[in-house]
Amino acid sequence: MPKKIISVVLLLCTFSVFGQEVKEVSLDDLIVLAKENNAGLKANSLEIQQAETNVKTAFTFDKTYVYYSLDQNNLAANNEPLRVFGVQQDFRFPTVYFSEKKVRNAEKALISSKFSIEEKALTKNVTASFYRYQIANKKASLYQKLDSLYTDFSKMATRRFELGETNYLEKITAASKQKRIHLAYAEALKNAQQAYENIVKFVQAEDSLQIQKTPFLKVARTSIAIDKSAELTYYEQRISLSEASRSLEKQKLLPDISINYFQGSNPQLNDNLYGYQFGLKIPLLFGGQAAKIKAAKIAEEIAKEEAVEYETQLKSSYKTLDLQLIQLEKSLTYFEQEGAKLSDEILKTAQGSFKNGEIDFYQYIQSLESAYEVKLDYLDKLEEYNQTVITINYLTL
Repeated sequence: MPKKIISVVLLLCTFSVFGQEVKEVSLDDLIVLAKENNAGLKANSLEIQQAETNVKTAFTFDKTYVYYSLDQNNLAANNEPLRVFGVQQDFRFPTVYFSEKKVRNAEKALISSKFSIEEKALTKNVTASFYRYQIANKKASLYQKLDSLYTDFSKMATRRFELGETNYLEKITAASKQKRIHLAYAEALKNAQQAYENIVKFVQAEDSLQIQKTPFLKVARTSIAIDKSAELTYYEQRISLSEASRSLEKQKLLPDISINYFQGSNPQLNDNLYGYQFGLKIPLLFGGQAAKIKAAKIAEEIAKEEAVEYETQLKSSYKTLDLQLIQLEKSLTYFEQEGAKLSDEILKTAQGSFKNGEIDFYQYIQSLESAYEVKLDYLDKLEEYNQTVITINYLTL
């Protein structure tokens, strides 16, 4: 095969390989994937479907009673006993069925609220894991730079010792510092991997994820309406369910209705004899049902008190987190306005001074540690800030 053709084939193959690059996924992509794939959320969705189906069970009637009877005392005009075929159907009072439908609808609304809470929790977990991963990667990058620097200086200290330009203490100190930083770098890599695995746990995608690096490590705070939170809606739905359940128990005191239609005949009759019967089943002994109504009333009061308690605790938690966030913002503002510049200036000055022989090895190491400690402390504070903001944005107890 001519070389020109071979070159074209290789070029096409190269384009084919590069065309199969793994797409990087953003936070929004991860949230969408999690909502589509997460098995726990799918189970909650199925519970809603189940509740929707259960609404139709409100209009469930007793089995129809079909019977045949022969009674020697039940004689026709020809003094022959009648053979009776009949159909009987019992119904609850009509309003009971509608009350039960209200209960089923309230159950469906409650389960829908539960789904909203689970969806919110999943979004929160994915968001928190995403930013943990971003900061863990940033820390790993800083430790990588430090590891590279300390490795070079450890080699430099060893060489200077061999040339007799420094003492043994400097040599072993440099080696010790390099080992400590290398272990910290390995720990940072492990933390980044754990953060990645945590994202995978929530997203549950079939394929591996290539997570997009964001230049904005600071989470934006969003305005929330506590009174309209999914959790408080859930408690409101619990109250509605309790009210509907109490109403249903009261409706059960109404009489049931029974309808009976029958016809009789015997071999000597030329025609059939027809009859029907209407009846009411009146609850004369209703002590047990009265107790159920009272219990339902207590359940309703419990639901209301729990709703008040939850709202109180939620608002208190919000205030506490808000105060915590104010303090964290001050720490971050210091670094963003002053600390970052000072850290970079320390690094720049220390490197120049060490190369020019203006400072010794120990002073240089201390300067490096001070500069990078500021950067690492900032990332720690940023991590705490982000998680606090995320907790506020998706506030729950």
